[in-house]
Amino acid sequence: MARYNKFDKTRDDPFPVSRSGIDQFLRCPRTFVLQRKYGLKPPSMVPLTLAVATDHLLKNEFDGYREKQSSEHAIFHKYNLEVVPYQHAEIEDWRNNFKGIRYLDEATNLEVFGAVDDVWEDINSKELYIVDYKSTSKQGDPDIETGWGSSYKRQMEVYQWLFRKKGFPVSDVGYFLYVNGIKGDNNFYSDHQGYEDVGFMEFKTTLIPYTGNCDWISDTLLRIKETLMDDKLPPANGSWDDNRYFYERLQLERELGEI
Repeated sequence: MARYNKFDKTRDDPFPVSRSGIDQFLRCPRTFVLQRKYGLKPPSMVPLTLAVATDHLLKNEFDGYREKQSSEHAIFHKYNLEVVPYQHAEIEDWRNNFKGIRYLDEATNLEVFGAVDDVWEDINSKELYIVDYKSTSKQGDPDIETGWGSSYKRQMEVYQWLFRKKGFPVSDVGYFLYVNGIKGDNNFYSDHQGYEDVGFMEFKTTLIPYTGNCDWISDTLLRIKETLMDDKLPPANGSWDDNRYFYERLQLERELGEI
């Protein structure tokens, strides 16, 4: 990690904390501090390149309706939504992982930021709905109550908090737009002439509403700042998968006399 991205309590400039950084802190404060103060990053996850591709296609899809300010998309009709994709001069910045929407929390001097997938506007109330794209391939309809559900919910709530702090009228309700790859009996390659080397996978779309609660965020930012300012490392989460592997490996290596 570059020197200027490390937290230094002797400096007065705002310190950036991403939406994923907040989630990392809640999962394991020690891992968060080791990365943000000492530059020790945990092992990276394998890039979800298929999810990146579906996100790109979904953005292209709704950008067409954004340009026309049309509410005629089939998803809107299916779920009885009177919305249009929100049109704003900063929409591309908000969706850029290296820019995102940013807000300086004066109580902590932390600059919180995150990159959204989309924002829809209610035609009647003009409220904004934060929309997050998710890709998966599993049996049945996807939900946000299992697996990474808690992280997904916090992700939505941080986005809602950021937009409210920037003065936008944001609804408590956000939407997870899930595309679920279907493992059916169809062939991967099309029989149409001229498409012999192009494969196709069908996706079922599910729109899941979620009512967010942002009350936890301000207190969490205070805890993050206090933890960063402390000269001692915070406790580690021994049940977190990454930590559990290293702890169990260290114990086994000691038992075997390897260290």
